[in-house]
Amino acid sequence: MGTDSFVLAGILPQMADGLHSSIGATGQVITAFALTYALSAPFLAAFTSKLPRKPLMAFALALFVVANLASAAAPTLAMLLVARVVAGLGAALYTPNASAAAAALAGPAKRGQALAVILGGLTVGTVFGVPAGTAIGQHLSWQASLVFVAAVGLVALLGLLVTLPALPLPPAVPLAARFKVLAHGRVVAIVLFMLLESASSIMVYTYIADVLGSTVEATGTLLAVILLVWGIGGTVGAFGSGRLTDRWGSTRTLLLAIGVLAVTLVLLAVCTSLPAVMVVMALNGAAAWAVATPNNHRLTAFVPHLPSVVISFNSSGIYLGQAIGAALGGYLLSGTVTPQQLCYVGAGIAVLAGVVHLLIARTSPAPLSDAA
Repeated sequence: MGTDSFVLAGILPQMADGLHSSIGATGQVITAFALTYALSAPFLAAFTSKLPRKPLMAFALALFVVANLASAAAPTLAMLLVARVVAGLGAALYTPNASAAAAALAGPAKRGQALAVILGGLTVGTVFGVPAGTAIGQHLSWQASLVFVAAVGLVALLGLLVTLPALPLPPAVPLAARFKVLAHGRVVAIVLFMLLESASSIMVYTYIADVLGSTVEATGTLLAVILLVWGIGGTVGAFGSGRLTDRWGSTRTLLLAIGVLAVTLVLLAVCTSLPAVMVVMALNGAAAWAVATPNNHRLTAFVPHLPSVVISFNSSGIYLGQAIGAALGGYLLSGTVTPQQLCYVGAGIAVLAGVVHLLIARTSPAPLSDAA
């Protein structure tokens, strides 16, 4: 899923050429996936709450695999958008359950590290899968990249069936009770922070081929190598954020991450030296992937009796932010905004996320109880 979420950015020009569409319009395939995830995750979590976890997660992965094969076979942009919606449904069904399962298996003392492992799985996908998928797309075809994603998903499905133990059913939570959580302003603010951070990061990453093409003329293998560097940084940020959260707390970890993200987005607009771009991309990846774990941690600490519910809302915030970022980036690039200027817009959104974070950090209310 980490590969699928990010590999499209590396092959977007090839997809646009193959589908006879503009870069901005083709970028909406990322919007379709992310928007579907964001809107469906809370409802899917409620409607499937009484189903056994392991078969449910296996079905979600199988749906994801089939949707990627359908994406590769899509003859038009419209058909590709439909296939990406189905892939988004599979991801929305799987990822929150994976995070909740990890938190339950690890226990409170190592919850931060357990959540980081799940997020780390997504970043490992970016480290190995995105450069490989990008290289496949550059040298073979964009369809071959999606077949590659489906093949990796099939391996993941087999691994899940073999290794995952049976998991106890979480307590059933009615849909009304799930959305009641959003009546608390702190929960809304934490999810809003996640949305803004995600939008700022993905706005630039979705069109990173254009950005790096205009600054360091990166295409083909060089582009794949730079994305590999970004993914390595993301892996360090994802796994490291769990340890930092357990040691420093979520507030300081998030402040560091969002600050680095804003600075690196600005630097991407002005760096024309390849070594400098490599360093900036590594730091940008680390910052982008270091946010979700501490944000999940403070949500589950505030609403400890409904961890899967608040994690699903945080996931929705991530993917809604991705949908907004990809859509807004495509709209701006279709107008008069250059790829470098897009980096400044992303940095501005990251600064806004930082302001929201500081407002959240000013108050530290007691955790909500079941009665609340």
